[in-house]
Amino acid sequence: MMVCMFEQVVERAKGASDGALVQRLRELDADRRRTEAELAVVLQELDDRKVYRADEHASMWGLLRAELHWSDAECKAKMRVARLVDRFPDVGERLYDTAASVAGVVEIARAAANPRIGDRIDTEIGHFTTQAERCEYDVVRRKVRSWEQRTDAKAARERTESADEARDAHWRADDEGGGLAVNWGPVDAIANREILDRYLEAEWLTDWDWTVEQYGDDATPVLMPRTAAQRRADAVTAALHDAASTPPGAKAPEPVVNVHVDHDTFCDILIEAELLPERSRDPFADPQPVHESQRVCHTEHGDPIDPLTVLQLMVAGYIRFVILNDDGTPTQWGRKRRLFEGAARDAVRSLFPRCTHPGCRVRTKRTHTDHTLDYAKGGTTDPANGNPRCRRHNQAKNQGYTVHRDALGEWHTYRPDGTEIG
Repeated sequence: MMVCMFEQVVERAKGASDGALVQRLRELDADRRRTEAELAVVLQELDDRKVYRADEHASMWGLLRAELHWSDAECKAKMRVARLVDRFPDVGERLYDTAASVAGVVEIARAAANPRIGDRIDTEIGHFTTQAERCEYDVVRRKVRSWEQRTDAKAARERTESADEARDAHWRADDEGGGLAVNWGPVDAIANREILDRYLEAEWLTDWDWTVEQYGDDATPVLMPRTAAQRRADAVTAALHDAASTPPGAKAPEPVVNVHVDHDTFCDILIEAELLPERSRDPFADPQPVHESQRVCHTEHGDPIDPLTVLQLMVAGYIRFVILNDDGTPTQWGRKRRLFEGAARDAVRSLFPRCTHPGCRVRTKRTHTDHTLDYAKGGTTDPANGNPRCRRHNQAKNQGYTVHRDALGEWHTYRPDGTEIG
């Protein structure tokens, strides 16, 4: 009977149109959100009643492992969500109403379970839940983890210091091959990532040029001659070979790392380091500091970075700041030009750590700097009218797709028929 029912599911899916399949996907995800909300309530009720004791389980984890064969990771994630929903019923309601994403709520629940700062999430829970409704998971994760970095400064400092002290490297080479493994502290990790990313980009461009030469307009990354893993290995080899061939005593160029920090966070860093006596504000500006949910302190890749590491990077001279105005738009550099170049290009790329097309994960270093409002339609060539788009999705604008950045700094992409993606 079960085989027959599943065969019917397969037949319906194969016989459905593209639009019907996407609609069914949305319906299934809505069911999943409602199920997760109800599951959280049931789990918390079972925990409150201590039903697990009936079979001599020490906790809900034992019951869940025995009855449902869940992994420890599932037990942890589900019980965190259960406690979050019990603590903040509005989160459960927005999950049950299918507004908030499951992944976003799981990330918020993880932060709320933090034994050091979880009790301080109350003032941010509404903002984080709204992010889980409006944004993709990677944005929610970046916002939540940035808040953790700032709120738990002591733990962040301890992690930074511990990671630096634990730096290590080991390698092997024999007739069967070899390997290299390195652990760095945060400052070295960020700087070295920038160096290796440059080598990786060179390997990627080599493959891409070959692919375009072979396939022309049909070229896609799938047709590249090397896998992503092979290019990473070759990038490290190239970096080592260049280092070995560098003349003794030569001064290596300093890598440039873009770290995005809002004004208030930047001032706090300087004040804590006793480099600034107090926060300086425009007397004509709104006296209220920026809300925690709008704070920014991350690398250009979108990875949260703790203030101590930012300070160390400043001292080391590896950092270049992108200054944002009150609307979250990078301030303009230099004169206006037809094409985005130099600092203006970097400023636009700072708006988002990846292509702004929904679901795309192409990093900004491989994106085009696109005009949000086309130049031909009167759009200016400055950061306020720019957005990072990968080659594929930049070309999609020629097919009628449009992009808009709202007052909250969030990106929206619309199909030619005017409907929004996502």
